[in-house]
Amino acid sequence: MKHPNANDGARGVATPPGMEKTMKYQGAIAVITGGASGIGKAAKERFEANGATAVSWDLKGADIYCDVSDPASIDAAIAETLEKYGVPTILVASAGVGLVGSIADISFEDWNRTYDVNVRGVFLSVQAVVRAMLGAGLPGSIIIISSVNATVADPGHSMYSSSKAAVAHFARCAAVELGSAGIRVNAVAVGPTDTPMMDKALSSPGYKERIAETTPLGRVGTVEDIAEGIDGIISSDWITGQLIALDGGASLVTARGADRSRRLGAIK
Repeated sequence: MKHPNANDGARGVATPPGMEKTMKYQGAIAVITGGASGIGKAAKERFEANGATAVSWDLKGADIYCDVSDPASIDAAIAETLEKYGVPTILVASAGVGLVGSIADISFEDWNRTYDVNVRGVFLSVQAVVRAMLGAGLPGSIIIISSVNATVADPGHSMYSSSKAAVAHFARCAAVELGSAGIRVNAVAVGPTDTPMMDKALSSPGYKERIAETTPLGRVGTVEDIAEGIDGIISSDWITGQLIALDGGASLVTARGADRSRRLGAIK
C-alpha cells in the first residue's frame, strides 16, 4: 500500500531483527500515541522498517511529549508534528492505562484516570489527526488499540473493559463518518500480550502457562505480533469500522470449556 504522501526516495532506517525491510510506507507519516514502549513502540519500529516516518507521542522517551488526556498537550503535539514532519496519514492510538479494581472499591480518581486516558485520549488524538488529514485533503488509516476485554466481562475489570468497549464503538462511528473522506478507522482487540502493562500478571507463577494452555496458538502474544496485525489492517484498503481480535484465538475459549477439554484430554 503506497500512501498519498509517499515519495520514492530511500530512507535509512534500521530494521528490527527478523523483519524484512520494505518501502511500502515510504514517505508516509505515522503518529503513534504511547509510542515509547510496548505495542506502540513495536508499531513505530515496524512502520520505520517499512519506510515511514514514525512519530511517537508519549509522556517520556518519545519524539514529541504528549499527555493524550490534555487538550492543550494534544494541540501542541499535532502542531509540532505538522511543523517538523508534515501531515500524518496513519495514526495508532496506543496510549492507555490498565487500572483494575472491584466495583465496590474503585476510587473516583482511578475511574476518571482510566477514562481520561483510554477514552478522552483516544478521542482527542483521533480528532487532532483527522483535522490535519481533512485540512490537507488526504485519506488515511487510524487504528485504535482496544482489548478483548471490550467484549469479555472479567471480575475487577469494569473500568478498563468499559473504556475499551467505548473506543471500539467510537471506531465504528468514526469509520462511518469519515469514510467519504477516504479515512478508514478500525480497532484491534488485543489479547494477553507481553507488555509492560502486563508485567505483574505475567510474573505470577503459572500465569503464562495457563494462558498458553487455553490459547489455540499456544502462547502469550508479543508486541511484534500486534504490530504485524496492525500493519496488515492498514495495508488493506477495504477494512473499516471493525474490531479485529489480535489474540491468537485466546478469546474463543472460556475457562469452563478449557476445564472440560482438559478432562476430555484435548488440552494436556
